[in-house]
Amino acid sequence: MSLNLDKSTWKHVTLGDVAAASKEKVDPESGDVERFVAGEHMGTDDLKIHRWGEVGDGYLGPAFHRRFRPGQVLYGSRRTYLRKVAVAEFDGVTANTTFVVEVKDSALFLQEFLPFVMTSEPFHAFAIQESKGSVNPYVNWSDIERYEFDLPPVDEQKRLADLLWALECHGQGLAAAEAALRSTRQILVRDRLARVAEVDGVTRLDSLIEYGRPITYGILMPGSGVENGVPVIKVKDFPDGRIREGQLLLTTEELAHEYRRSTLKQGDLVISIRGTIGRLAEVPASLAGANITQDSARLSVDSKHDRRYVRLALESEYCQEQIRRKTTGTRVLGLNIGALRELEVPVPSDVSVAEEIIREAEALAKAIDETAFARSQLTVLRAALSAEIFGGAG
Repeated sequence: MSLNLDKSTWKHVTLGDVAAASKEKVDPESGDVERFVAGEHMGTDDLKIHRWGEVGDGYLGPAFHRRFRPGQVLYGSRRTYLRKVAVAEFDGVTANTTFVVEVKDSALFLQEFLPFVMTSEPFHAFAIQESKGSVNPYVNWSDIERYEFDLPPVDEQKRLADLLWALECHGQGLAAAEAALRSTRQILVRDRLARVAEVDGVTRLDSLIEYGRPITYGILMPGSGVENGVPVIKVKDFPDGRIREGQLLLTTEELAHEYRRSTLKQGDLVISIRGTIGRLAEVPASLAGANITQDSARLSVDSKHDRRYVRLALESEYCQEQIRRKTTGTRVLGLNIGALRELEVPVPSDVSVAEEIIREAEALAKAIDETAFARSQLTVLRAALSAEIFGGAG
């Protein structure tokens, strides 16, 4: 898709020429505003403010005195690489480290076009380059206002803003749909498993495991890596339920043999038991013979049971809540193998019940994946259009 833009009539300006940082102040204790927005309330590459605090819930401190109003743009001036730009939809107060930006003359520069200038790749690159400090880098408004860009005539700004906002709203709609689907799937599985537990009872996890391949953790010290060794899967290698095979650590054949008790085969489940606990992934054929670290455990589900169902149960809130209760530690959280073996898994006596739960969950998972893919494609389109309008990588 191309916009076929004719930029011959566009005017080269600096941000300070056409926009300013509002200095309007408000005392949070005055009762004039009910909400505050701090840096943690703003998301990366997300124009919508989804979270906020309520004034009066606690002491805000003297930095929270900058008032914002609907339509104004909030920009986080600390750690600019986090790309925190949002459009206010309500009145509130923020700290003086968040710029509240508005156009100077709407006859020359539309407020609804401003957010897209400040979310363009060239703007982010400029802000990051101008940032000062190493631990907590920051940028001043006097730096930001020197940013240069080409400004279309107002009528073209309106056309482009309408298009970009339509894409933004569509993206937010897809995000909401994906969240709703995830919640629906979680609730459905939780309730179905609770019903199974009520009707058929529960079974210890270790009784669902293949004989001769008990639940066990992996290699204690796999080393820093060798060439042409045995792949070792770390927790960070399966952040989203799939094992990322690209850059797995390779350990020596000798060490892998020493820890052959935790060697993996196709179809095994891997579950994290230290740090981020309860995350699961299935071992693909390409990683048969690989191993794991001590931060994970191997689950070889007996062929009498459907490993898809076992994984579904372990990922459900029904079992994850048990995992949280059994987790111990202060500095580093951990789930010991004994506690893992004792997890109570609802297992239906009627195989068709498990199959029905799997079908329902997989149908919702497919819808989630399709929605997530649509979001990713929309992100690519928005980036391409932004690059065509403002320059920078698409």
